[in-house]
Amino acid sequence: MKKFYLPLLLLFLLSNLSSVFAENINVGLAAEYRPFVYYDYNNELTGLDVELIKLIGEKEGFTPKFFDMAFDGLIDSVSVGQIDLIAGAFSITPERQKELLFADVYYTNEALIIASTQSNIVNSLQLNQMTNYRLGVQRGTSFDQWVKTNLVSEGLISTQNVYTFASLDSAVKGLRNGMIDLLMLDEDSYKQSYQSSGNFKIVNENVGDEEYAFAAAKGSEALIARINDAFGKMRKDGTLKALIDNYILSAGEEAEITITRPSQIVRDPVVVATPTPIPPIDQPANCKNVMVYMADISYPDGTRVNPGENFTKGWRIYNNGSCKWYAGYTIEFVDGDFMGGRSVAIPQLTIPGTTVDVGIQLQAPQAPGEYVGYFQLRAPDGAFFGPKLTAKIIVTTDAVSAPPAGAPPVITRFQPNYYKGGKRFCPTVYWTVTDATQIRLSINNKPVYTTTQGSGSIELCPGGGKGDYIYGIVAEGTKRASYVFTYTNTGEN
Repeated sequence: MKKFYLPLLLLFLLSNLSSVFAENINVGLAAEYRPFVYYDYNNELTGLDVELIKLIGEKEGFTPKFFDMAFDGLIDSVSVGQIDLIAGAFSITPERQKELLFADVYYTNEALIIASTQSNIVNSLQLNQMTNYRLGVQRGTSFDQWVKTNLVSEGLISTQNVYTFASLDSAVKGLRNGMIDLLMLDEDSYKQSYQSSGNFKIVNENVGDEEYAFAAAKGSEALIARINDAFGKMRKDGTLKALIDNYILSAGEEAEITITRPSQIVRDPVVVATPTPIPPIDQPANCKNVMVYMADISYPDGTRVNPGENFTKGWRIYNNGSCKWYAGYTIEFVDGDFMGGRSVAIPQLTIPGTTVDVGIQLQAPQAPGEYVGYFQLRAPDGAFFGPKLTAKIIVTTDAVSAPPAGAPPVITRFQPNYYKGGKRFCPTVYWTVTDATQIRLSINNKPVYTTTQGSGSIELCPGGGKGDYIYGIVAEGTKRASYVFTYTNTGEN
């Protein structure tokens, strides 16, 4: 297993030093919530929160650097210093105040529940009347938590009837297509982007208020003070009101936005299913899930491919948190162009301070053009975390040769069955490899099995009694790829 403790420690130290001298502030947000943060038709990040932080930076002498991340993982990311500030319609709640410092409230919004105009749901639906309806929310938002606390816990709706979506656009599309009956969202997003379509109606507008504010980790009083200082200046000179007028009060200019980027020709709703229970491993108490994207390892963004071509997109990611990643952790498709790959498991146990290579098999669309799919890392409890991983390709009718020689095979899975063992304590080892002509498995550097099959499983006994054994895989292709894990035999063979 590769370990990068010292190099990455130096990398993070240098990154922090550059933030001090260059006055860079790393801002984490989930770019999927109009009109506060989203991508425009030029694929540029924009929205009230984005422009607000840029203006605060101008007034306070720092440059914001934005990271599009999973909403669920923002708190863990700021707590370990991966980002300095959380933005993007991030509301104040008592639970979040226990972990974070909040700047002054810059906007107060109201929550709504809407339904399709084609439904027979009454316009004055009460919360105790929602039992048999399917309710949608955007995952990780305060609405998501509100539903769990005020509806599920109170027995007003079952967990099976709560659907979480990757983005608000996807949730609205799910409501329009009949996947759900109701949708909870904020008033301003509804009025600006969806109301004028005439496809929806408000059935409950007394759910409560949302107070939006930027947040930082405990101990960041100096940063919060600078933000509040800028807010004071902006209220005085009118720039805060002007920004709000520009992004929110000019509601109704766009109706029912379901495509937010030019390349997104297909936007299937992404419903997060209830996680499949997996026997737990020994995790540290209250551990943090934090991921750092390191590099593309196959089909780097912008690769030209043939129409309908099958390809494997690979990423190298780093475990920068304190939780161990194992088979219950998956890479999931969450947004953008769906090219056939929805989910792939982390290929082996990945402890904090190490990297793992993960790949997913996709198929290019038939029509020429630029396409991008977005993927995120998901924990066994269903929470997403870390920055979005992208698969960006250019489909062309010009003949495209195979990837140039030198592209290594991709090991997308190499793991033992940690949870099942016989009397001999022999693990069953699973592998999935692409672009390889030969695959060799070993124990303590001694070859034990050779195959040309890209995926499979085999029981491999360590044959030496109790102790630790290094299980390795070598995939031969245009280059060589390899990986190892440590298996602990707790019984006699």
